[in-house]
Amino acid sequence: MAEQLSPGKTTDQVCTFLFKKPGRKVAAGRRKRPICNQESGDSSSSSDEGNTVVRPEKKRAVHNPMIQKTRGSGKQKVAYGDLSSEEEEENKSESLGVVYKSTRSAKPVGPEDMGATAVYELDTEKERDAQAIFERSQKIQEELRGKEDDKIYRGINNYQKYMKPKDTSMGNASSGMVRKGPIRAPEHLRATVRWDYQPDICKDYKETGFCGFGDSCKFLHDRSDYKHGWQIERELDEGRYGVYEDENYEVGSDEEEIPFKCFICRQTFQNPVVTKCRHYFCESCALQHFRTTPRCYVCDQQTNGVFNPAKELIAKLEKHRAAEGGGASDFPEDPDEDPVPIT
Repeated sequence: MAEQLSPGKTTDQVCTFLFKKPGRKVAAGRRKRPICNQESGDSSSSSDEGNTVVRPEKKRAVHNPMIQKTRGSGKQKVAYGDLSSEEEEENKSESLGVVYKSTRSAKPVGPEDMGATAVYELDTEKERDAQAIFERSQKIQEELRGKEDDKIYRGINNYQKYMKPKDTSMGNASSGMVRKGPIRAPEHLRATVRWDYQPDICKDYKETGFCGFGDSCKFLHDRSDYKHGWQIERELDEGRYGVYEDENYEVGSDEEEIPFKCFICRQTFQNPVVTKCRHYFCESCALQHFRTTPRCYVCDQQTNGVFNPAKELIAKLEKHRAAEGGGASDFPEDPDEDPVPIT
């Protein structure tokens, strides 16, 4: 493409390269602009010289659950000229309706101090309580001091005093904490309430009745066995509330707790003995089992070879045998014998 320079030409000439710009590709589905006639071309050329208004076409709304937006405002629709007559009437009605009128201030709705200076009105009025009566009496005494008695009754609290009390609580003190009589209650109260659904109860004091911290313990010293609200609700949800209530208040019989046969030989007790774990055996059965293992036959706990005479069981069996009109006893006459030694 470059032209060769002839020897007669100067070297100032520069070789130029021409590149063809690629044309704009037309979309396959795009309609081509129709070719206007020659006559219409004149009118279009004149119109092109003036200003043209391009109105954007409204896209078709496609429902997409992932895209959420608020309703378009009427002002925006009016700007584009898309507001229908019904929407115009609705927009007018909304603009005329007043829901809440602002006070044009940033102050709270309630009192400015948010109730911090609210007065407790259940006590005696401030003008009629003991402190107000005392203050009026002090004022009257100051007015009557040094004057003659004018024979006017001013009430039971305002008799004229000829000697001024000193160094007493009924002297010149009229404050609420140093005078005699009822103290005026505070008017302004602010309470901070904490609803504790899981009270912190001292575990040591509840189980044993003793706490090493004493009065300085920060937990509650309470030994009551009442259930908390969340415990009752849990039993109601699980269906256990009130199911065993009759059995909890039932007083059991002493005879039901007494075994009537030996656990080893399954026969009537012969010289019964009891272990530390409160299990009853015959004396011979317990000694024979101890030769095999020193543990209890029932609960497998260590007995350490100690078998005490079952005094309660002997007395109850004797009573039961006497009630039946039984015969001779198989037990020794003196139940207060020493524990059976194991050799």
